[in-house]
Order: sequence, then C-alpha cells, then structure tokens
Amino acid sequence: MLMPTVAVSPHLTFSDAESLQQAFAALVAAWRQETLMLSSSTEKAVHPAYQRIIGLGPAVVPLVLRELEQHGGHWFWALRALTGENPVRPEDAGQVRKMTESWLEWGRQRGLV
Repeated sequence: MLMPTVAVSPHLTFSDAESLQQAFAALVAAWRQETLMLSSSTEKAVHPAYQRIIGLGPAVVPLVLRELEQHGGHWFWALRALTGENPVRPEDAGQVRKMTESWLEWGRQRGLV
C-alpha cells in the first residue's frame, strides 16, 4: 500500500508505508533505549528521537497508536502535537492507563487502531 510522500526534512522523505514504518521503528528503538533510565516524561518528550517521530508528521499517527497499544509508553505529547487534539478528560490527566484508553478509543473511532 503506497502512501503519499511524507517530508521529514528537506533531505529526507518517505514514499511508502514500509519505509515510514522502518524509520519509525528505528526512532522508537533509539528513544526507548536512550530514555530507559529517565523518569521525567518531559525529558523523554524532548529527546531528539521522539522529536523526529513528531517530525514524521500525521502519517505516523497510526504507528504511534499501535506502539501505545502494544508497548505502552508516554506517547501523549506526540499524539497531541501530531493531531492537534486531546481526548483525555481533565480528571484523567496524569493517569497513564486512562490516558492510554482515551487515545486508543480516539484512534478506534477514526479507524486508526
């Protein structure tokens, strides 16, 4: 299945789903490995690999949701940046399980999960 070319930087583009998935997987692996010992979700979110994932653009949202569903993690900052939305109820803020459920439900409603 071909996707439109996704510009990541002036020098890097992805012209198909497979290369986007490969780039995403490599960035996720680097991010997880390099932030394993960090407790601050802010520090994790400003990590260069995480920021590059956001830089992949909206085409990566289904991949982020799948990663959240299968492996967990603090993907909330990226999802908000990528979608401009926040389905998490104010009273659920800071509750990772409820935040995860909210984002996954949001993705299901849009056919992304």
